[in-house]
Amino acid sequence: MIGSSASGVFLNPKFLARATYLLLIGFGAFHFTRLALAMFTTVIIGRFGKPTLVRETSKIHTRNYLMIPYLYARKFFHQKMKRTEKDLLEGVILEKNLEE
Repeated sequence: MIGSSASGVFLNPKFLARATYLLLIGFGAFHFTRLALAMFTTVIIGRFGKPTLVRETSKIHTRNYLMIPYLYARKFFHQKMKRTEKDLLEGVILEKNLEE
């Protein structure tokens, strides 16, 4: 009974045309709304948020979630590698008479 009614519905060209039309309209409306919201939030962040340079240099961006620990570790080591001149010359004696 279900099979015969389903075949009757899917063999009806008017129904298939209308279903295709409505699905395309729904698909387009969904993606248009998504795009409009993304543009709106970008404008809001641009006006009231941080400057772009600060926002992009202070965050770690990746779509691969398995890379996040590696990126944080790399950022940590890069910060530790930045040494000042005082750190570099620690323990270095340039003249023996200055040691005392």
